[in-house]
Amino acid sequence: MNNVLTGTSNGGATTHAFGYKVDGLGSFGKDGDGNLNPPTDRAIRSLSGYPGSIMREAANAGIPVGIVNDGHIGEPGTGAFLAEVGNRDNWQEITRQIIMGRPGIQDTAPWVVMGGGEADTRPRGATLLHRNVNQERGQPVNSRTSLRTDDLDLEDYWNRQGGGNPSNDPLQGDDWIVVKTRAEFERLRQALRQNPNYAPRVLGIFAYQDLFNDRNEEDLIQRGFVRPGLQPGQVGPNNESRIVLFGDYDPAQPGYNPPTFAEMVEVAITILDRAARQQPRPENRRFFLVAESESVDDFGNSNNAVGVLHALKDTDDAIGIALNYLARNPNTLILTAADSDAGGLQVFTPNRSGVTPPTTVVPEGQEPDKAGGVGVNPAAGGPAVSNPMDGVEGRGTPLFLSAPDTFGKRMQFGIGWSGSPDVHGGILSQAAGLNASVLNSLFYSCRLYLVQPRPRTPQGGPGDVQVVRYLPLRDPNRFVPFPILNENTPGRLLTG
Repeated sequence: MNNVLTGTSNGGATTHAFGYKVDGLGSFGKDGDGNLNPPTDRAIRSLSGYPGSIMREAANAGIPVGIVNDGHIGEPGTGAFLAEVGNRDNWQEITRQIIMGRPGIQDTAPWVVMGGGEADTRPRGATLLHRNVNQERGQPVNSRTSLRTDDLDLEDYWNRQGGGNPSNDPLQGDDWIVVKTRAEFERLRQALRQNPNYAPRVLGIFAYQDLFNDRNEEDLIQRGFVRPGLQPGQVGPNNESRIVLFGDYDPAQPGYNPPTFAEMVEVAITILDRAARQQPRPENRRFFLVAESESVDDFGNSNNAVGVLHALKDTDDAIGIALNYLARNPNTLILTAADSDAGGLQVFTPNRSGVTPPTTVVPEGQEPDKAGGVGVNPAAGGPAVSNPMDGVEGRGTPLFLSAPDTFGKRMQFGIGWSGSPDVHGGILSQAAGLNASVLNSLFYSCRLYLVQPRPRTPQGGPGDVQVVRYLPLRDPNRFVPFPILNENTPGRLLTG
């Protein structure tokens, strides 16, 4: 990105959507900052020369497109692919453009839009289904009033499109539907299972703002975001946190237990794949999906370690769903990307207290230590500053336990932070599938290497390590019990 050494969500997303670097601080589907005086934001063309993002170019050519976000649908990672504004905080205009198109342009609507943001989809003064349980946007906690300042009802606009079926019921075959709760999402999944040709346009709005609760662990506990029946520091079934990290904490509320990021991605791929196959023009029988797990970012900015770990697991599940689709459809390209490293997460593995010889291994039936601190940045002649580690519920709570290794050993670890802003960190872009080699950053092949160190000594020497040969790991006899990246290739090379 231009004019910034690290990165920003909006600048990074615009770079992803248009194909070249833009101003890092202010850009959102444009290049420049509309908040400056005078404003510097300007309309731009994508790398192909099209007056709009790669997603707008695809959609307006007749290719089905979609976005999925476990935050607000207008978060930059998805919003910048469909909206062009001068201010990233202009949520109502970003939302309007996603659903209705850019001003003065006859944009084709996306096929699938799923995430949060009901505060911006209903007309001003409207009472919303979802409450502001996480106290977002400076509004009172649990408020249910729309934040739009105009009379647009974007949900009604969406539902009125299509073939004239007003039911908003997927089981009745409505081709433009709005879903807002877990029950409605499951009804959509049922309809997709029952009818293999059903490919409706879907607007899913599952929260007032975000589907996740991006506050630190202690704050969420104090606000009552806890599951009944679990004691402080106790982990529930399937390593589920006691803290309610996603959705409303009250089972009686419509926002309780919203669809996960991975579930939304799976439904989006199913619908877009069907829509693509049904296109009359052969060149349009493909689709384009952009999915962002905003929770990874925002939990990192909130220094919520258990939130980041749950969000990363959900993201990994979503990538697995995409890879399974690739295994069945090899003419598919998958790209993963990021714009920054929120909070600068680091993993620490302290030795167990009072145990000799020193070890991080926690035997079965024993508890990990409590999270402490790590000394950082000692001034000249002065003591180091203690940087607190997070455990399962924040500071001073039990450390995390790793999954068992090959020998069944589980090790304790804590998570520390370099701060709360976005930092540079380790940002990877990887690719799999069709034309993935162009990125030169594939999902890594699994190999065993024989290397020869060649040290530099006073008598000479190159000072390097030479690869003598390597053995690629593969599965030609199909012992791996799940689909792999190279599922239907002759060699079935393993990647990781």
